[in-house]
Amino acid sequence: MSEMYQKVAYIGLRNPDGSYLTNVPLYVKVSELNQNGLTDMQEELIHKITGIMLQHYQQQFCEFIDNKRKEKKAKELREKSKAKKGGKNNDDC
Repeated sequence: MSEMYQKVAYIGLRNPDGSYLTNVPLYVKVSELNQNGLTDMQEELIHKITGIMLQHYQQQFCEFIDNKRKEKKAKELREKSKAKKGGKNNDDC
């Protein structure tokens, strides 16, 4: 019996310098029980795995967006504070 793999998702990776790598496919190993295609059980398993992965990456994406919003608000507050002090800021050394 040969090994079969089903592509279920792609993930985006980054280099250490922050630049993007190409998307990397994620595969699930499935057995070749039905040579004409996937069995209902295999398809159900793939759908479950895909659903779990989607939830995981959706949560990570939401956390990323929240962090970016917090960073933006903090930057705006620093700029307002700097403007009130007459443009002087000790971070400008």
